[in-house]
This record gives sequence, C-alpha cells and structure tokens, in this order.
Amino acid sequence: MKMAEAPKILIEGEIAEHPVPALLNYLFDQEASGRLVLVQEGVNKTVYCIAGVPANVDSSLRDETLGRFLVKQGKITEDDYQRSVELMMGEGIQQGAALVKLGLLAPKELYKTVKEQNLQKLLTAFSFQEGHYRFYSEVGFIEKIYRFEFPYHQILKQGVFQYFPEPVLDNELQKLERDPIKPLGNFENRLGPFDLNEEELSFAHLIDGTRNSAELIDFAEIYPFAPKLLYVFLLCGLVGPDGALAHSLRAISEEHAQAGARTDLFMSTSDSPELEAEGEPEITIKTKQEHPDKILEFYIQLKNKDYFELLDAKPEAGDEEIENGYRRRLFEFSRDRFPERMAQEHEDRLEEINTEIIKAYETLRVTERREAYLAGQGEKASQKKSQDHLRAEKFLQEGIKYVRARDFVNAQKMFEWATQLSPNEPEYFGYLGWTTFCNQELDPEQRTALAKEKLNHAIKMNPNMDSAHVFLGKILVNEGREEEAVSEFRLALKANPNCREALRELELRGIEE
Repeated sequence: MKMAEAPKILIEGEIAEHPVPALLNYLFDQEASGRLVLVQEGVNKTVYCIAGVPANVDSSLRDETLGRFLVKQGKITEDDYQRSVELMMGEGIQQGAALVKLGLLAPKELYKTVKEQNLQKLLTAFSFQEGHYRFYSEVGFIEKIYRFEFPYHQILKQGVFQYFPEPVLDNELQKLERDPIKPLGNFENRLGPFDLNEEELSFAHLIDGTRNSAELIDFAEIYPFAPKLLYVFLLCGLVGPDGALAHSLRAISEEHAQAGARTDLFMSTSDSPELEAEGEPEITIKTKQEHPDKILEFYIQLKNKDYFELLDAKPEAGDEEIENGYRRRLFEFSRDRFPERMAQEHEDRLEEINTEIIKAYETLRVTERREAYLAGQGEKASQKKSQDHLRAEKFLQEGIKYVRARDFVNAQKMFEWATQLSPNEPEYFGYLGWTTFCNQELDPEQRTALAKEKLNHAIKMNPNMDSAHVFLGKILVNEGREEEAVSEFRLALKANPNCREALRELELRGIEE
C-alpha cells in the first residue's frame, strides 16, 4: 500500500519578522496552494489558499464561530445561540445545520452568511503581530473545504485598513530608504482591483516619483489612510523606492529576496475571476430552469451530509435504491437545468456537487463498500462524543446563567473549569476575569489585579474580542482611569460596531462614535 505523501513545508518563521499581509502577498505572488497556519498565544488560524488566493479560513476562536458571528451582527440572540449549541451537542451536527434546523437561518442564507463569516476570520488574521507561521504546500484539502471566491486585492486593502496594527505598520515603513517612491509599470491600470474611492485615488496620484515615503506619509493629515494605502501599494509592487520593488517589505527570506519577485501580479480585468460582480448575471429564464442560488444553498450543506443523505437514501438501502438516488441527484444538478450564463462561483460549486455525488455513488453502489463506509461512520460518531470544547461551552453557558443571577462565586468556578478544558479560548478567560473582579468574597486589591491579568491575557490572544475590552474598561473606570477606559470602549466598538455595552458606556460620558 502506497503511503500518502506528507505536506511539504515551504516557509516558516516568526510573524513579527514577516507580518500577515506580507505572507499573504508572497503566497499570492507565488500562486501557491496550501495551508498557512498562524499561531499566536495559543490561538490558531489556518488560511487555505488555492493558486495564491485565500478560499477558506479556520479559527480556533469561539468568538469567530458562525453562531457568535450572527450574535455580533444582531441577527440572533444569546438564547438563540445557546439553543443552537445544545442542538449541535445533542445531534452531533455543525452549527450552520443547527441554525437552519431551528429556523434561525434560512437555507438560502447559509452560504452567503458562512462566506461573510470566513471573510471576517480572514480580515482579523491581519491583527496577529506575534507568534509563529508555517505554510504547508498541498492540495488535498481542496475537496474537503467550502471554497469561497474572495477579491484578493480588496481583501488585502481592507485587512490592512481595519486590523493591521499601527506599530507594525510604522515598523514596516521604516525599512524603506529615503529614495523617491515612483509608480511602476502600468500603474494606473493596476489600480482597478483595489476598488479605490475618490479620496484614495486622489492620494494615489500624489505618488508621482517626486516624494519619498516620509513625505507621502505626511499626507495623513489630509488622507488618514495614507500610510496604509502606501504600504499596500509597496507590498503589491505598484510603486517602489526609486522605481524598484520594495524587497525589504516583500521578501519572506533572503533567498526569495535575492531571486526577486514578479511585477506582473495582476491578471487583466477580463481574465480575473475575483473581479466578477457578486450579483446575478443577466440571464434568460427558461421553463423548468432552477435558480443558480440553489447550487450555493445545497453546496453549503454538502459537508453536513453523509453519502447516504447525499443520494437521498437510507443506510439500509439496497443496490436499486442507491442507483435511483444517484440518478435523481445527477438529474437535479445537471448543468442544463441551470441558466446558460452563471457567475463562475456557481459553475465551480456545481462541479464540486456533481463530483461529490459521483464519489458517493462509487462508495455505496457495492454492498461490501457500503458496509465498510457505515463502519467508518460509526467510528467517527463515537469520537465526536468526547469533545472537550463542547463540555467547555456547557460550562460557559452555565457561568453566564450565574452571572445573570449575580452569583459571581459560582460563575467564576464555571469559567475556571471552561478554561481548564479549553486553555486556548480567550473568551473563557475574558468571562473569568470579569467574574473574578465581581466576586466580593475575594480581597478587592487581589481580585482586581487577577481580573486584569486574565483580561489582558484574553486580549493578547484575541485583540478583537469586544467583551474583554468592555470588561477591562469597566475595571479601569472603577480605578478612576477614565481616559484609558474610554480607549478600551472604543477598541470594543472597533471590534464590534454593534457592541451595546461599549456604546452605552461612551454615551454616559457624552461621547458619540
């Protein structure tokens, strides 16, 4: 039996030396396919890249699960979230499936919502400034993940604008020499993929070869985004010191820096899939044709279905029922049942659905293969029952109930147990810090110090956790440190514009955001 080849590690190092935007740009430049694993303070994020473009993101943060994403957006309540978790635990299904089953999310909304959630997980990865990275070159994951079409250049700009830490940005720009920054080949035409607004275009035109980086950064008084947009342009090779690529920003290793990098980073507009409009193309609807959104709706549920469900058959089905189910599904998702003109994303997802249908049929059409598949499914089901993170979630929910009852002693115990089961989940430490501060049975000075330690630990793990910033802000208010407290409330709003607690605290101080 031939062993599967292990993924090859192409690059690895410290994020402090090679920031996330530079890593993503390097992978895009190399058109690399594989997994970029980022680890900071026990928090893990995995960015799956296909031909250099991010297609999906995994995050170990509870705060970035689908349910928490919807709570932050105000689309479901905390009680709704808890119901979905209980259903997940009870039936061993994914959260998206649980939300649909509870009627909290329409099946046709699931694909779009999960895509938005993945985009947010990708953007917040730009905030990582410490820890380790490693890129594995492989393609085996492609058939196992949901694949989303993201416009790379707009993502790069958005991630740098919203989440890239200012100290890291300053440090990166200080690497530049004092030579004038000049536009590189075909500059005007290559601005298109960034979807610049009028102000951003106005600043771009100031890069005319007469000013160095310091002089361009000084325009921040007029254009607050100037340092960030300049960095993006330098990173992508649109501009450079004295008309050359900024290798000090782009290089991931000395070897790659010496080898140089391609300057023709962008495909033409007509060839670039990420530039296609998200909206539906103009189509002529024919009799009995299906709407293209049916493809996305079914695709996002694909990973929740076993092969029997995929063929609409029962586990005890015989050869004939498997055959009939296979033919029904092939007919349901045959290409001619959909409009002649569809967005590329619909075309790609339809092809994946049909590939999975064929794989399911090949696995189940023979009795011996069906029995082997059922045995494997039974093993997977038994493994799911002992997942520590689900137990930790249960302790968290119990702790929240105690908080509502103002029983901070028992709440603190629940959150301590949650952190023991999931020591890399910052949200548990955030709640532990707050309940420690509120626990009147502890010495006031000691509990304040311990609470701040837990909250700062949570924030270091996840700088975008709004609740931890609010908790820390309230403790700072109690200490009479109003200015620092306001800063924390503003950070909470930056992480979550819908954070009611932060808005209320700022309103109490007559501050409008």
